[in-house]
Amino acid sequence: MSAPSPKYLCPHCQKASRLPEPIPRDGKFQLTCAHCKEKVILNFTDYRFEILQVVPREPEVSDGTQSFQPFKIPTPSITKPNSFKERSEPKSKPFWERKVVFEREPEVRAFKPKPLKQRLISGRGKTPSFSYVKLAFTVTSICLFLFILGFSYFVAGVLATKKEVPMYLESLSKNIPTKILDRNGQMVSEIFQKRTSTLHLQDYPEDMISILLNIEDQKFFFHGGVDYSAILRAFFKNIINLSYKQGASTITQQLARIILDDRRKSLNRKWREAQLAFALESVLTKEQILETYMNHVYLGHGAFGFGEGIKFYFQKNPMELSKEEMVLLASLPSAPNKYSPLKNPEDSYTRVRAILQMFRNRGIYPNLDREKFVSFYHNLSTRSPNETVFGSRQDIAPYVTEHVRGILSSLEGDKNIYESGGYTVETTLDRGAQELIGPMVREYLNKTRKSGKIQKKRIRLKPESPMDLAFRQKMEEVAILNEMVWNTDSLDSEKDTSAVQAAIVGIQPNTGQVLFIHGGEEFNSQNQFNRATQMRRQTGSSIKAVLYASAIDAGVIQAGTRILDAPLYYRGGGGKEWAPENLGGSFDGEISLRTALVKSKNTAAVQVAERLGSAGIERYFTKYFFPNDAEKKARYRGDLSLALGTLEISPLEMASAFTGFVNQGTVKRPYLIQRIKNAKGVILYEAGGTDEFKLKLPPERQVIRPDTAEVMVSLLKDSGRASGVRNGGYAGDLIGKTGTTNDYKDAWFVGARPDLALAVWIGYDNPKFGMGGSGLGGAVAAPLWGEIVSAIDKKNIIPKIQFSQPVYAKSHKICSLTGKLASPTCPVANELYLSDYPPEGICTEDHKSVQSENKDLMKGLY
Repeated sequence: MSAPSPKYLCPHCQKASRLPEPIPRDGKFQLTCAHCKEKVILNFTDYRFEILQVVPREPEVSDGTQSFQPFKIPTPSITKPNSFKERSEPKSKPFWERKVVFEREPEVRAFKPKPLKQRLISGRGKTPSFSYVKLAFTVTSICLFLFILGFSYFVAGVLATKKEVPMYLESLSKNIPTKILDRNGQMVSEIFQKRTSTLHLQDYPEDMISILLNIEDQKFFFHGGVDYSAILRAFFKNIINLSYKQGASTITQQLARIILDDRRKSLNRKWREAQLAFALESVLTKEQILETYMNHVYLGHGAFGFGEGIKFYFQKNPMELSKEEMVLLASLPSAPNKYSPLKNPEDSYTRVRAILQMFRNRGIYPNLDREKFVSFYHNLSTRSPNETVFGSRQDIAPYVTEHVRGILSSLEGDKNIYESGGYTVETTLDRGAQELIGPMVREYLNKTRKSGKIQKKRIRLKPESPMDLAFRQKMEEVAILNEMVWNTDSLDSEKDTSAVQAAIVGIQPNTGQVLFIHGGEEFNSQNQFNRATQMRRQTGSSIKAVLYASAIDAGVIQAGTRILDAPLYYRGGGGKEWAPENLGGSFDGEISLRTALVKSKNTAAVQVAERLGSAGIERYFTKYFFPNDAEKKARYRGDLSLALGTLEISPLEMASAFTGFVNQGTVKRPYLIQRIKNAKGVILYEAGGTDEFKLKLPPERQVIRPDTAEVMVSLLKDSGRASGVRNGGYAGDLIGKTGTTNDYKDAWFVGARPDLALAVWIGYDNPKFGMGGSGLGGAVAAPLWGEIVSAIDKKNIIPKIQFSQPVYAKSHKICSLTGKLASPTCPVANELYLSDYPPEGICTEDHKSVQSENKDLMKGLY
């Protein structure tokens, strides 16, 4: 027998209602229509049913459930037939009526409902209430599982990121400026592509830190990297405004964003940022996180970190800031370009006002002055909105910076020194002296050109000499090293417009430390050749100090020696002739060695060289300049012209040579860099065992005896006083010697005191040009020497040391006319002699009679 239809047609409303499940096999049951609430009695036989009676509606309102209910058989009435054969209700109570007292037992809950698919096919019915509970439980379970899975993945990511924190922090040191410090730790210059602060937290005022935290992260010291309350607050505020109005990133998260350097708005970036924030909190202290953030957050215009921002916007040190300036700086991290007081002053001021209102609401910093903010914006309005930290870069020692750059590159090989960054270069420079030199040189050269002392003159039209070719080759090498494009055609042009240059280098005699250095007129992209260290030029008469010291040390001459200043003529092999001339063409007859040195007599210098001999010259010049055999072979020429300064020597080498006179004959190898440390503090370079300037010299050498040095100090004092330094304003003691080369191509003055040896060179790069007849060492170079040392002394930059009395040399009274020990009739002069080379005998001439004869002769003439 087929199963009955699961529905029946209500006799009252004619709408189909669904039979309850499971369908009874036999019995009478009362059923309420789901639509009209009409009740009927159904008789089931073998799962089939027929309507026995329609029960009248009771006054109570039915609950509308379609469940079997017990009932009493009402009075029989006429029923409407359904799909089965209609039957009459018997009057007597049959046996099956007892089944009418059927009630649904609790076990109906144990009935298994049909599968969902079958129930849907069977017809529309109400889902049992327990399915919602199960669905909710299932969804909750899935969400909890996903949360646990995600949390585990997040924690695993944090643990993995924790191991990478040191690497991330190291990456921050890239592009940190390399600092070049002077001997006292003061900043001289920087090397950088990206300007990043390197201050410590204690370098900032407490108010600076407090203001920043109140603006960016008030709960910084209380959260573990993420501020959940701030996230919820920002979320609801952004939802209410239907736009992004407020962020919720903590300072730790901002630091994580800086480290990751990822500005994309994506869930993946936020995920990684949160992981790194938690990792940072677990590895670093709060103070370390805050310090790192303050040193790397971008504040606009190329300034990274508050240290650089303070210098760029206010040109101050952190401790000099006012609270109003602190607020302005602390307003920048959230949007440095939008709130830049240079680019967008109105937006910046709006941001500042909002911060002030927030402070008032919190009851902090009530005394901030709005008028000061107006003053700030007024002052900043005079600056260009496109200004950057690169445009405001100040380098008081650009030639030093280039030298340091070269040393760093040689140390690090293929490593990019800009990306590595963070080097600290401790130098021997004195910042006070160094910052004077550049402006002083530019002003002096401009003044000298305008006065006519320097006039550019072409001096030679003949083909290039070996010296010219060497000059061209050297300049081209330097151009390649400095990645410059030199117009070498200009070296052959009469219209060469290159400016006159000056090379300055000062050395501390007893240590060899370079105190200041300047390699040209003005450093720029086309003028980076460091003439103080990389250039070698003929020295002119300035080399005579070395020649005379060598001859005295060898004992071939003494301070009291007399020399005949007269024309000399030499004929060498191959028909070569040479006649050295004095400047001005004058001759003074027999003169003292002191006078010959003061007047810079060329004839006397050649005679001194003859007495010393070629072997003696070579021996002393080897000690002074060429201890290295290869260097000597390449640069030394052993002819008598050497006495007049035809060898090419650098200003650094000349200054170093003069240190021996004030340092008891000992010369220390010059150096500028004391120490180089990388960003981690590891020492990469230290002075001592390195020939920094590649002079191929030992760290220390004794070039002359201590008593010879004392004799030379005595002689060179007169030479220095007569040199022209007084025209530069210098009035103190010094030793020194001028030098001028043929055709006035080079003007030199090299002078020294116990505290300073200073060489000055002035000339044109192209040796085809001279400075005219006034371009003498005494007229051009010596006054600049005087100006520099006078300025240093006025500011007490370098502690001045007085010349000491002779200790090793012995003083003798000699006859100033013969150079022998003075007799009672001799005009007396005091001269220093070496202990083992005293004056030669006693003067036997009767100078009184000679003097009386001269007086009688003068009376007869007049």
